[in-house]
Amino acid sequence: MKFEKGIAKEYRGSVEDALETIAVRGNNSHRMVAEHILGSEMLVCVKPVSKVKASGITGLIDRSTTNESIAEGALSLREALGQVYITIAEETIDNGGRRGCEGTFVHEGRHAYDFARVIESLSRAGTNPLSLFDPTLFELEWDAHRTSAEYMLCINKDEYLEEGLQLMILGRENENGIYFVDEDGIARRLRQSYGLERGRNEGPLVSELLGLKYD
Repeated sequence: MKFEKGIAKEYRGSVEDALETIAVRGNNSHRMVAEHILGSEMLVCVKPVSKVKASGITGLIDRSTTNESIAEGALSLREALGQVYITIAEETIDNGGRRGCEGTFVHEGRHAYDFARVIESLSRAGTNPLSLFDPTLFELEWDAHRTSAEYMLCINKDEYLEEGLQLMILGRENENGIYFVDEDGIARRLRQSYGLERGRNEGPLVSELLGLKYD
């Protein structure tokens, strides 16, 4: 992982602490993603929310360079992650604290990992077309929301669990019951907030979303 030049020391520290906590406190999937990010050249940026327009976003550093790398063939997953950036809003760290930073990197980190998987698979499509990984936007968001819910359960603190209920990604059996990943709630959130629905409107493929090309 590398940081964009000029990021304040306290923001760098918050990001590093968040990824370390995710690797230690998360499940095997969270740990795997965090370790891949830390071991790659993925770019981390921190900008005002007025520019980010969200708590965090994930994208390609340079689409043309990525397409050239795909055309050259056979990228590894971590090489593919080096084509990706995550930008987190300053306010997510300033106001959301550890929970905000961890939550953003769990969700956006999953996007970054899945983007890298798409890039890696496209780079190998010529020799291994059956292994192509290219999910729809619905599938991408479903996995990111589900992994966020699972992380909240791993941490198991009131502030994390209550946020999960508010986001409709966690449910609770009753007032004093156990919390659980609410797949119906996730589906409702994706339908209401993203206009996405399984089997009806799943949105574009990730390759189309990112403008990636392959033969």
